[in-house]
Amino acid sequence: MDPFASPRGEIHLGELIRALDSLPWENHAQAQAIAGCLGFGIPTADPGSSDRPTRTVHDRSAPSTRSPADTPGIKPPPGFATPRPGASQVELPARVLAAQLHPLPTAPMLDPAGAPEWITGDYQRLDPTPGIAPRRQALFPDRTVRGVFTAALSTLRAGNVIDVDALLGHLIQGRIPTEIPRLPSPTLGRGCQLLLDFSDSMLPWWEDLRQLAQQVSAILGNERVSVFDFDATPATAVQWQAGKENETPWQPQSGRPILVATDLRIRGRPADHRAGAKWQDFGKICTEQHCPLLILVPWSREYWPTDLGPNAELLHWHPQTSAAMLRQQLAYPKQR
Repeated sequence: MDPFASPRGEIHLGELIRALDSLPWENHAQAQAIAGCLGFGIPTADPGSSDRPTRTVHDRSAPSTRSPADTPGIKPPPGFATPRPGASQVELPARVLAAQLHPLPTAPMLDPAGAPEWITGDYQRLDPTPGIAPRRQALFPDRTVRGVFTAALSTLRAGNVIDVDALLGHLIQGRIPTEIPRLPSPTLGRGCQLLLDFSDSMLPWWEDLRQLAQQVSAILGNERVSVFDFDATPATAVQWQAGKENETPWQPQSGRPILVATDLRIRGRPADHRAGAKWQDFGKICTEQHCPLLILVPWSREYWPTDLGPNAELLHWHPQTSAAMLRQQLAYPKQR
């Protein structure tokens, strides 16, 4: 059996070699054709020739067919190109021709009667294209909001660690404690009452007020946050709940923190603003009920009033406010 034969009737390279080898080639052209069938691109040498140079090389009387580019040491001049046969050259004019361009007429002014609505109408009332409007920057960014509210709204309660110093004090004095003293621990378990000022002066921050309510509820939980709104006077804040016809008036809950977001009617006069009697009365109510009072103000510190009393803590409602700043300001942790 022929080892080069294919069992499927296909022709392989070995069979092609055998077939071409059996051809009785007689001249150089036939040998060149056989070499091409085998895939060799190198021209096959003429079997009748010798290793001597060809007549074109040693016979200087014969015309040479080599181009200047093929001759070593001889380079064609720059831009050298053989002109195409039959190509005609276009003669350039002897003088510069005048331009034939004319300016376009000025476009007429747009007629308001025929203009589209998006040009003549109130463009601010048109719905923005989805995905085009940039995201609103929060006054408390997402990366810091949890730490800020944890530092601001934490209160102290008895923890799980025994207060050994207090226990030794009872032992030295010979007194039996009614309960085992424990070290205080900060907690957010009391939640907070959130009072939002939706007065006219707070109009630029209305969207921030809604976002603030969402942030506080997301951190403390909806069941631990009671949201109220008021107009300039915090003591008149009310709460609206779905399914109830009447609004619930605000009442402080003993020991529960109160967080108020307002501008305190600041009008841009540094160091001479006073909150007024209504805010002072509101602060006294919170103090009587042992409720920590925290007021978020979007104005910087030099605009803050100084007549709110020692129990009201004013916090800068600003993206640069951090948990470390509030811990330092509020002497965190402390009993509130």
